[in-house]
Amino acid sequence: MTENFDIYNAQKLKTGKIGTRGIPLGSGQFRFVVRVIIFNQTGDKVLIQQRQGTKSIFPHFWDFTASGGVQAGELLHEAATRELLEETGLLDDFSNMPSRLTIQFYEGWSEVFVIQKNIPLKDLTLQKSEVSAMRWVSEDELNALVDEGIFIPFHYAKHIFDYIRFNGEINLGGRDD
Repeated sequence: MTENFDIYNAQKLKTGKIGTRGIPLGSGQFRFVVRVIIFNQTGDKVLIQQRQGTKSIFPHFWDFTASGGVQAGELLHEAATRELLEETGLLDDFSNMPSRLTIQFYEGWSEVFVIQKNIPLKDLTLQKSEVSAMRWVSEDELNALVDEGIFIPFHYAKHIFDYIRFNGEINLGGRDD
């Protein structure tokens, strides 16, 4: 199945052009992907997935809960809802939730949505074409997977628990503006 996506400029504005997955973007062209990361209610475990061995990029590597490209005409929150449902069988509404983190990558931006839920692994329905396993891991277990080189090498992976421990902005300069 061909996946099409909207093409954006460097200011994150739609250009009116459509790209196709697998076809490189031109200079000054970008796209969005979304990532959903689920922590348990106490914030001491994160739900991760193991990618199928058939994936062309990072086969068999561990990854965060769910992710994928934003399709043409789709809003970020719609893509997060779709990807989570496709890869885990979980339905969650992201329409009133801003992403917690924006990560720039070579083709554009990854918008990261973070939620907290206790989900028994038996309640998950894995997308067999993309996900081979899922498990809950602690911060130490996640860091060990990163250190072993079997977790996708996101520069923020070892710091993702900070996003659940700290849920707001801080004013370090003592100013009110």
